[in-house]
Amino acid sequence: MSSKKEIAAKSVKSKDREDISWQAQKSAMTRDRILDAAINCFIALGYTNVTTAKVASSAGVSRGAMLHHFPSKTELIQAAVEYLHDKLLEDYTARVTSIPPALKGSQRRRAGLDAYWDHLTGDLFVVYQELCVASRTDPELKSILENSQQLFEQHVRESNTNLFDEWQDRGDRFLLAMDVTKFMMEGMAGGQLMTNRDERVTRLLSYLADRLEEIFDEGEGSSAIGRHSTRKAPR
Repeated sequence: MSSKKEIAAKSVKSKDREDISWQAQKSAMTRDRILDAAINCFIALGYTNVTTAKVASSAGVSRGAMLHHFPSKTELIQAAVEYLHDKLLEDYTARVTSIPPALKGSQRRRAGLDAYWDHLTGDLFVVYQELCVASRTDPELKSILENSQQLFEQHVRESNTNLFDEWQDRGDRFLLAMDVTKFMMEGMAGGQLMTNRDERVTRLLSYLADRLEEIFDEGEGSSAIGRHSTRKAPR
């Protein structure tokens, strides 16, 4: 049988493990709070106006706690960008998976475009766009963004493959359709100051949906890349 000392020792070890576990959990919560605050500061102040002191104040943590988790602004920015990408992935995935399974064919594909548009016009993507602009003159930020972007694009491709599973066997035409969608819609999302924006965006999304259908309606033996449609205009 265990002695009282052995039982007491086990009890102390168990309490120590609980304390360590709680401290680790508390540290992780503080770190996430700082990163959430960094994203909120990006949204409210713009990237160039964000400082570690402002982030610490927004997060409600001391300077010491900030330095413990992120000793430099570079480390904070890198972690914040990775955190932002995680949030963007969650947002994109949630919007795509919320499309009703009952929608089929062109209706489902149009719903996919609408979900992507809502994602692109949310605060998180607006912040990402601003970071991309800032990276033009900030090589360090550019490097951070490029590394995270590769992972994000891979996730989007996988999600789109599942969303448009009927197009999986279309090879280069599928890749072309995804690129047309990405660059056209991201460009539209950046046009914040255009007049009659909602009306024009609705028209452009309908136009894009039609063009995507045409890409996949081309003959199986044709390549959509580097050539124009061979269809004749109606007389």
